[in-house]
Amino acid sequence: MKNLYQIKRKRSKAGFTGLLLAMVVTVISCVTLDSVVYESTLTAGEEATFTVNMSIDAVAVDGNISTRLIFSFLAPKSWNAAANTTVTYIDTYSPGVVKTMSLIPAETAPSSKQGMTWAAALRAEYGVGPNVLDDMEWVTYQSNETYSVGNGDKQSAAIKVVTKVGTDNIRVKLGFYVDHSDNGLGGNVNNNASHAVFYTDCIKVLNGEGDLIDFCEPHFNLVVPVNATKNDILSIKFQGDIRPNDLDGIDEIYLVAKATTNFNSEYEISEKSAKTRMVHESGKTYSVTCWAADYFGIPENEEIIRIKYYFTNSDDSMSVTPEDEEAGTGTWFTKTVICK
Repeated sequence: MKNLYQIKRKRSKAGFTGLLLAMVVTVISCVTLDSVVYESTLTAGEEATFTVNMSIDAVAVDGNISTRLIFSFLAPKSWNAAANTTVTYIDTYSPGVVKTMSLIPAETAPSSKQGMTWAAALRAEYGVGPNVLDDMEWVTYQSNETYSVGNGDKQSAAIKVVTKVGTDNIRVKLGFYVDHSDNGLGGNVNNNASHAVFYTDCIKVLNGEGDLIDFCEPHFNLVVPVNATKNDILSIKFQGDIRPNDLDGIDEIYLVAKATTNFNSEYEISEKSAKTRMVHESGKTYSVTCWAADYFGIPENEEIIRIKYYFTNSDDSMSVTPEDEEAGTGTWFTKTVICK
């Protein structure tokens, strides 16, 4: 007997879509997203709630088997979602009863992706979705209860995800994935979706710490890692492909940078040399990779707290600064360094 699925999906007006699916491999299931509630602006360090209301209409083909609900959440790594998120739901199998989901054991592999963890499999399948920064992770849960859906079942569920927002000022598109354990990231069957993934519109996190980190839109400037500590090796990148700019067609691009320390001292590097010439990576992307304390010549008793920088040509006649970004102002891009 072939495994058959049929899923009907509908996007909410708010731009967020998700669903939680209880079904078995021998069931055709029509699932409808009835409504979704979430806030487009969140407060750093506080809890945020996402609620998804869904319904299911099932027709059994050849018996039932037991399966668990699978739910995964794509969030910035800095949120530490695995430690700071709870997932519960109420379904019409047991009206009014709050049911729970737990983190899936780390060693558990999706049934269709043996040898991979859920986090690795989702990463391979979906990456970080529509986000432009890589500093995100998939955190996966399974229902504590198993389900067997039978012929003619018409059920609904309200899924509640509560997570503590990280402390960064960010813009990000959160991701939500739903599946069931028997499918386990399996492919579509007869062109009918057997699992689903959706992303929010860009959500703003306000009143946090440090510079704005924008996962939603690419910018001329990028520092990797996103949350840099004082001991990290930094890559400062110029991404010239973003839009036309004054450095288009120039092969020799240089970094002008200034470090501020906890002594309120400033150390500027503006020479034109092999030290400041940016290495061509691909396309119009160039970078300088360094250990910042050594690069700026910071005394051992001082620590960098902030780096400011912009990009220029060999004689400083042309440059790219925040003023060249849409709605940008100022001469310097900035990067706060986390002192850990």
